[in-house]
Amino acid sequence: MCFTYFLTTALLFNLVIATSAHAYIDPNTGGFFFQTVAPFVYAILGAIVIFWKRITGFVKGIISRKKDQGSPPQDE
Repeated sequence: MCFTYFLTTALLFNLVIATSAHAYIDPNTGGFFFQTVAPFVYAILGAIVIFWKRITGFVKGIISRKKDQGSPPQDE
């Protein structure tokens, strides 16, 4: 408990007393980030599109099981 209090106080103190960094970020860094992250995002989206029916069927199966478990048994 004491350690987390100390850590939180130190981080807040650091944010309040922070000075300018005098650093330079290359404008091409954004392009590099986009080139590395975008393919993963598009791959995940593509997988969702390809397997959409399986995903929705799986979710519907879970929902129907929960509804069946919550309802009382019916006599035929």
